[in-house]
Amino acid sequence: MPYVTPTWILMIVVGLLPIGYAVWMSVSNQSPTAPSAGFVGLANYVAAVFTPAFGQALLVTLILVVFGLIIQFTFGYLLASLLHRQMRGYQIARSILLVPMLLTPVIVGLIFKFIFSPDLGIIFFVQQAIGVNLPWFSDPAFARGLILIIDAWMHIPFVMLMLLAGMASMPQEPLESASIDGAGWWQTLRYITLPMLAPIITITLLVRTVDTARLFDIIYTSTEGGPGLATVTASLSAYERTFQFYEFGQGAAMAVALAVIMFPVYFLYVRLTKV
Repeated sequence: MPYVTPTWILMIVVGLLPIGYAVWMSVSNQSPTAPSAGFVGLANYVAAVFTPAFGQALLVTLILVVFGLIIQFTFGYLLASLLHRQMRGYQIARSILLVPMLLTPVIVGLIFKFIFSPDLGIIFFVQQAIGVNLPWFSDPAFARGLILIIDAWMHIPFVMLMLLAGMASMPQEPLESASIDGAGWWQTLRYITLPMLAPIITITLLVRTVDTARLFDIIYTSTEGGPGLATVTASLSAYERTFQFYEFGQGAAMAVALAVIMFPVYFLYVRLTKV
């Protein structure tokens, strides 16, 4: 018991105390204009969470999660398959592909904002050259597409790396047997490759689901939630309620609500990874 006591103390200080304080903030009056931080029950949840605006933010978050997972898994799998063949120069290609993982989301968001700028960005001049004018920052669908592009550019390397590690650990006997039996590419992929990669695919998609649901910095530095509320996610909505409107209790309520919504994903991840 004495040996594990420091670990329990560290877990309580680092993990449980901040969570407990956030929950307390969500049920108390934390506005700067309030006379005291008294208990207000579920008033903050009624004012901030059970609203059409937060529902819209959750819908935007869901859209980014679903389409983000599809795009990142598709391109991550294709890149991992190519690198797994170990063709000439694959080590250099792998190193180049991992560069986006080394950059911070804030810097990446600013870079892409400049690239897609309607005044100075290189994409603007390319569009002019081919005679098109795509409204990346003024149309809701294009703005969400821009967020998906930035997020995919940053995190496809992570998906690729996880799948590549899974492919490297797969036994070769089933693949050789399938080749001898005349199985085609699709049959080999569906009945052998994907089932053997299923555990690592599941963990990878769970990690990306949690990360995308918390997406904030890329959006804040590129579209700033616009146009209108088109790219305002649940995390960005909680930030705005907390630090722009100074409604700390309502911002905490939105953060706690998002954590509760994501709890099944956390639970499944813990069960699969046994951490």
